[in-house]
Amino acid sequence: MAQRSYQDACGAARAMDLIGERWALLVVRELVFGPKRFGDLRAGLPKASQNVLSQRLRELEQSGIVRRVQLGPPASVHAYELTERGRLLESTLIELSRWGAGLPDESDGEMSTDAFMLLLKALYRPPTGEPLTARLGLRVGSDAFDVGVRQDTITVVRGRTSEADVTVTGTVAALRDLMFGGTPVRSAISRGAIEVQGDIRVAERFFPLFSPPTDDERG
Repeated sequence: MAQRSYQDACGAARAMDLIGERWALLVVRELVFGPKRFGDLRAGLPKASQNVLSQRLRELEQSGIVRRVQLGPPASVHAYELTERGRLLESTLIELSRWGAGLPDESDGEMSTDAFMLLLKALYRPPTGEPLTARLGLRVGSDAFDVGVRQDTITVVRGRTSEADVTVTGTVAALRDLMFGGTPVRSAISRGAIEVQGDIRVAERFFPLFSPPTDDERG
């Protein structure tokens, strides 16, 4: 591979040889919830140039982290997905998301939809009072996710569900505001920031269950 190597026998160094180049791990992040076409990857990583993104995808393919696939009808187009080896990086990304969530945000870009969904898995805190078992649909633009909550766990799967207790539609910014900005669900509905179908009480219980780690928790 053309990538630079640390030439270090440490496992962490060897891992960084493969995913330490700029944008590489963010490409993996964009593929955690399923395959994407090149154009979809560019939409999730708008500040990565086409040439750089192509190079990272080639390197990740050569490393056995990403592979090219052909999506079936009606699309019938080439896309990229994580291999089994690549999927093992999800837990690493969740920990990095959790660790970095409490740091000052100095970026001027919007968070991608997939980055936000990964953040849900990173920052979920089970309720301390009455347990919550629920299924939510989250829709952001043309993307849809099925989110399952059981007392100690949260699952996120790309795709629409007809079995949701409630479906919330909004931008990533609007959903983040519900989680971290203290905006009540009914207030966001009244000003048109989100749309809610189903049991609004589930949404009202769901969004306060997320918070960045404290300094002590980050160590």
